[in-house]
Amino acid sequence: MRIIFKKAFALLLTVTFIFSMSGCATAIKKHPEFAERHKNISSVAIMPPEITAYKLTFRGDKLPMDELIPAMEEITVSEIETQFEKKGYEVSRLDLSEDILEANLDLRTALFDVRKIFNKALEDIHKGKQRKFTYTLGSDVNIFADIAECDALIFIVEEGVKKSAGEIAKDVVQGALLSAAALCIGVILIPIPKTAATIIHVAIVDANDGDILWYTNNQMSPDIDPENEWQLGSAVRGRVAAFPACKSEKKTTRPPRASQKRLVKKPESAIKEKEKSELDMEIAELENSFKEGRITAEEFVAKKKSLLKE
Repeated sequence: MRIIFKKAFALLLTVTFIFSMSGCATAIKKHPEFAERHKNISSVAIMPPEITAYKLTFRGDKLPMDELIPAMEEITVSEIETQFEKKGYEVSRLDLSEDILEANLDLRTALFDVRKIFNKALEDIHKGKQRKFTYTLGSDVNIFADIAECDALIFIVEEGVKKSAGEIAKDVVQGALLSAAALCIGVILIPIPKTAATIIHVAIVDANDGDILWYTNNQMSPDIDPENEWQLGSAVRGRVAAFPACKSEKKTTRPPRASQKRLVKKPESAIKEKEKSELDMEIAELENSFKEGRITAEEFVAKKKSLLKE
């Protein structure tokens, strides 16, 4: 019995330490050149979040809860969109719906590849593989940056989990045993079983070279119910609250990359022999062709660039 109490006491100390750390630290990482490169960011585009949700059963199985994902995505994207607009940035959502991806298989492949690279970067960040925060997604971001015409892309990975009734009951039993052990050493502990959690990763990625300029997560305070709109919205706001306001004076245009050609929107004064309304109509028709799958993403970028140069 004494051995059991000793183990329970050790577990109690561990739990107490975890709770003391929870919420006290904010994981924010910055590229060494962030302060300087941030000055060139005036427009951002939100990549479609990579979101998973599941229920944890008594046996430890993960049952998908795909019905939660649309609401989680809308809450997350809307909050980030609102917060960055308040900070003075031009914000857009990159539309990569299933219909568009189905019609543009090359774009689907590009999205799969860049998500794979981003998740690998998250693993490396967690392991602290780089002495300095110099993680990058490379040129795989370029196709999305060209379509969105932005200075930076916002990547989001989110995982929500809820416990089943059986799993909660197991936690209550374990909590009662822990309370009994704590009481024997003069400590009063009231266990409150955690029924849900959500992990949120947000990264601001340079649209030119794919470098991760700014990164944050909520791993120190994951106690968020993915079904609770207020909790999730508040958590997302908290993740991006520390990102600085826009300091760039340029709007809608940006200089091309030194290493690769980029799509740059020309000012109206540079458009020759075409009225702006006619150009808008041609671009709108081009975008419809892209969404309907009549042209590929590469063709869309090339033709739009050609129109803006005329």
